[in-house]
Amino acid sequence: MAIHIQMSEEAEKALKRASLRNKLSALLSCILFILLGGAILVYVVYHVVQAAPASFVSYKPKAKPNAKTTRKQPSEENAIQEEASASDPTTPVIVSNSPNAVPMPIATSMADMGEGLSADIGIGDGLGAGDLGDGLGGGGDGMGSKEGGGSTLEGTFYDLKLKRNGAPSGLNGGPANEGGVVAALSKFFTSWNEAELNKYYKSETKLYASSWYLPVAAAKYAPIAYEVGDPKKPESQWECKPAAWIAVYRGKVVAPKTGKFRFIGTGDDFLAVRFNRKTVLEAGYRAPSYYDKSNPTGCYISEPAKRAEFLKKRKGYEMITSVTGCGKWNGEIGGLVAGAEFSVREGEAYPIEIAISEIPGGCFGFVLFIEDVTEGKNSKAKQYDLFRTCDTNPDIDKVMKALQDAGCSWPGGTTRIPFNEDSWVWESVPMD
Repeated sequence: MAIHIQMSEEAEKALKRASLRNKLSALLSCILFILLGGAILVYVVYHVVQAAPASFVSYKPKAKPNAKTTRKQPSEENAIQEEASASDPTTPVIVSNSPNAVPMPIATSMADMGEGLSADIGIGDGLGAGDLGDGLGGGGDGMGSKEGGGSTLEGTFYDLKLKRNGAPSGLNGGPANEGGVVAALSKFFTSWNEAELNKYYKSETKLYASSWYLPVAAAKYAPIAYEVGDPKKPESQWECKPAAWIAVYRGKVVAPKTGKFRFIGTGDDFLAVRFNRKTVLEAGYRAPSYYDKSNPTGCYISEPAKRAEFLKKRKGYEMITSVTGCGKWNGEIGGLVAGAEFSVREGEAYPIEIAISEIPGGCFGFVLFIEDVTEGKNSKAKQYDLFRTCDTNPDIDKVMKALQDAGCSWPGGTTRIPFNEDSWVWESVPMD
């Protein structure tokens, strides 16, 4: 006879309640485990991971003392010395449209040029890997460094001799062909439209610079720096030959104070600056934006008569002649050019583009200063401020040694212009 055992209704309810409690307990345990894991993860991210150094560090410039409170008042003896310096033939003279030239002395001391180049200046290591960009490193001088981030502007190298796909563009280097190169560049400088350059070949390597100061050097330095030229190989085998090229540095900078400023500088073959979407400086041997196909050589502003005509048509421009240390550029292009004034407000960010170029080949170089003209132009109390986006300065001795080691020195003339080592810092910020 079979025996049937049946659970009572009350026992069945108790069993279901126990099962439900177990499920709820398991679910609650899972939720608590997830919350605990999330809390641990958040702690690690915010208290451990963030403690590690980041690759890209936002640059915070050191506050510069207010010139009004730190500048010493000239004594009577100093005033007499300044008056006497006006008769010194080495004193730079401002040549403007006015009949009177204004003398402006620049100190000749180059002692303690600063620590702009760090220990990675060792050009042996840089060139050993075909990497002059890093060799002249830190973004503090030359063409810049491959290391991005920090307070720098990004530079792009364009070879006008080649189309975007690497095929010949029909333009060539050499003095006989520079007219065509200038004509091509004039299309870009009428609007600074990047599309005009994007049809040409550009290097994959980007360089990041925080100041623009390069003594006269061989034009092959730029292709080497941008890794489209290999110093171990003949130039005929290079990806880009050292002529008919342009490098453009772009970014945004924050004004360190409210006031009026102007850029002062030059370039071989030329240097141009657009600030807040307005061209405020063109200087050098050629002025592409001044090109006119009916008068192709009219933009050759290395010729005194054409330079004078150019300055008349550029409102606010001035020539600064007999600049100390300007050597080759004093004799060949008259010295430095002071550009148009522009106004800024402290703390506001402004777009900026800096273009440098070599047209026929041979030698090249550039220098870019900035002058606070709020209280008057060309103060005798200081040297020119180097335009810079960080608080380090180029070490010119190391730059010259690096150029020599790279075979990029230029024996035909040098430039070594003193500058104020306590220049304002125009901190760069990310583009919108």
